[in-house]
Amino acid sequence: MQEINQNLAEEAGLNITHICLPPDSSEAEIIDEILKINEDTRVHGLALQISENLFSNKVLNALKPEKDVDGVTDINLGKLVRGDAHECFVSPVAKAVIELLEKSGVNLDGKKIL
Repeated sequence: MQEINQNLAEEAGLNITHICLPPDSSEAEIIDEILKINEDTRVHGLALQISENLFSNKVLNALKPEKDVDGVTDINLGKLVRGDAHECFVSPVAKAVIELLEKSGVNLDGKKIL
């Protein structure tokens, strides 16, 4: 999957850096790495690929919402659910579902996303 992402990024003119922590990394070590990335002005977005047992609110919310390319922080999800999609980063999957619904003729005016 990383190779596919790397190739797609190169085609789009993007730079991708993979940071691979050891599989036995603790939640605190993952959060420390996320906090470093948050402060790196060269990094504009972060996609997390972590094991399910480390997928926690604490880890997800360590990420700055403006760098959350998957739209998984509480702030981005909360705005999306409230109907403020224009004020947050919408997950590419959620955005694709919305586009499919609209193209299928479903009227989403006044609808909230959940």
